[in-house]
Amino acid sequence: EWIKFLQKNLQPFIEQAASKGLNPGTYTVNVKFIVMTDGSVANVKALNDPGHGLAEAAVNTVQTGPKWLPGIQNGKSVNSYHTQPITFVIAE
Repeated sequence: EWIKFLQKNLQPFIEQAASKGLNPGTYTVNVKFIVMTDGSVANVKALNDPGHGLAEAAVNTVQTGPKWLPGIQNGKSVNSYHTQPITFVIAE
């Protein structure tokens, strides 16, 4: 489900970056965030930015995405940090 969500929501940003002249290749944005006890995400930040709006697109997509499964510690839900790499492939 997560992969399908990313593909669907990031495709317009990939096409836009390609039309703005981003060279063909593979670009990865690492997005760090907290998964809250209810599965929502908070403090979403891109750790790197390859340019052409890709980092902003990755952050916005994670913020608007579906809920996550919270971390479990000693049988209880806890807030937990997560870093999600999101890879953009720009074709020729």
